[in-house]
Amino acid sequence: MASSPNNHQGGARSVPPPSNEVLPRGIGPIDVPNCNDVLSGRGGRINAHAGNVQFRTIIAGMKATYLSPKTRKLEKAHIANDIVRRIRRLDPPGRFLKEDKDGTWWDIGDEKARKKVGQALREDAPDIRPQLGSGVEGGGAAVVAQAVAEDMARRQAMMGADGGNNDCGGDADADADQ
Repeated sequence: MASSPNNHQGGARSVPPPSNEVLPRGIGPIDVPNCNDVLSGRGGRINAHAGNVQFRTIIAGMKATYLSPKTRKLEKAHIANDIVRRIRRLDPPGRFLKEDKDGTWWDIGDEKARKKVGQALREDAPDIRPQLGSGVEGGGAAVVAQAVAEDMARRQAMMGADGGNNDCGGDADADADQ
């Protein structure tokens, strides 16, 4: 396989794996998550949180690249790390939070955040990979992006979009485009 400018196959081994800047429980306790926080857990309250809606939008934009047969394992780790860093750089900074038994929230740390991102990127992979065809360059990425966007729109409509949980006062999705 030939290496392309966007595919660092040749030098992938010389690039170190992502490092951990935030350790588990390194941030917290937090009483009220902000609109850019990605909440861990299940259910409508978690899914409808503005940060989780924004998270799924970011994931949808990277899914075709992540699932491409041309993307190597170390590149996938860096894609996941880039998404974690992007969320942590938002204003206000996004965190990856898990609720404690006492109702406070704590950051899960970078390693678990990357695992959460990777899991989200792999969601529905068996259905998406055949649509990629010969790879991202073959136009399959546009088909996948459209299918993912339509699926997200259906899910958000069923959940009531962001559930009114955007406590940042602005458009959280606008921050995600930076």
